[in-house]
Amino acid sequence: MGTKKNRDGHEANAKGGYTLTAITLHWACAALIVSAFALGEYLEGLALSPLKLRLFSYHKWTGVTVFFLAAFRLAWRAYHPAPPLPEEAPPWERSAAKAAHLALYALMFAIPLTGWLMSSAHGFQTVYAGILPIPDLLSKNKETAKQLEFIHSTLNKALLVIFVLHLAAALKHHFKDRDDVLKRMLKYTRLLAVLLLIPILPSRLDAAEVLREASSLTFISKQMGVPIKGSFAKFDADVRFDPKNMERSRANITIHLDSIDAGSDDATVEIKRRPWFDVSNHPRAEFVSSSLKALGPNQYRVAGKMTIKGRERAASADFYAKRENNLWLFEGKFILKRLDFGIGEGAWSDTGTVADEVEVFFKFHVPIVKNN
Repeated sequence: MGTKKNRDGHEANAKGGYTLTAITLHWACAALIVSAFALGEYLEGLALSPLKLRLFSYHKWTGVTVFFLAAFRLAWRAYHPAPPLPEEAPPWERSAAKAAHLALYALMFAIPLTGWLMSSAHGFQTVYAGILPIPDLLSKNKETAKQLEFIHSTLNKALLVIFVLHLAAALKHHFKDRDDVLKRMLKYTRLLAVLLLIPILPSRLDAAEVLREASSLTFISKQMGVPIKGSFAKFDADVRFDPKNMERSRANITIHLDSIDAGSDDATVEIKRRPWFDVSNHPRAEFVSSSLKALGPNQYRVAGKMTIKGRERAASADFYAKRENNLWLFEGKFILKRLDFGIGEGAWSDTGTVADEVEVFFKFHVPIVKNN
């Protein structure tokens, strides 16, 4: 009851719609496929670094997730067939739609499989989410790895073509044919969007950007025991600070390393080169907080991860917070060891010439938003 036969003899919802589960699986797979493809393209031109290894793991985990979702989606489809195309759709369009869907399913299985085999042939086991080891089916073999790279790349290009054709067909139905083919797949998307935004909105509504013109970011290093002052002209910071709710407070700081002034023209040119910041390959440094605790009246400590030259290390800063009318004033400093981040390699790693310890001072003015 509530079902009817379509032209192919399959049962479909009498109202010609998709279930919430089918729609969720469809958009989840689409989002993951786009993410994995974009990440794979980005990784192609990225120099070997801890960041690349971390992103490569995310790429593989995304592919494995697509494989699992495709399997579940196929099982779901066996008991919940897709609604038919409109009656007026010509036979060729029905055949093309069926062929495209079959190709999409085949590629959602084949691409993760070739990626898994390629990773094995390169000698890197896939450990899903860093927890579940997936056994290698191939032993390490450079030639096999190259062949699988070619196959994996070709299948991804084929997926991109079919993906674009699939999108074009959906838009054609919506804007030219003016039928409900696309609308029925968008039925629950507003609900899904709201559900996805629920955990995100509270953490973003009360974040405020630092007023750069009223703020500063400076550092002091010692050369042969002599303090040398420097600064960064460009930096960004998103700050959410609530002294009554430490768990909701956070800070993300991005430093544009090319804006450095190392105290002299020669030093500024040198410090941007490969032995130091290697600005051409690593243009930004970033700090992402993970915790905040009070040390005393208006005194706090923020802890998190600092990433420079693709190397991520734990970092913390003690700072003073003061409310000035509609602004927060934050003043504090990080104490970093440059060699932990590979800053000053080769002959410059001699700490007798340039000290390992560097003090980074920040003075941020941040608007107080209503949610604070």
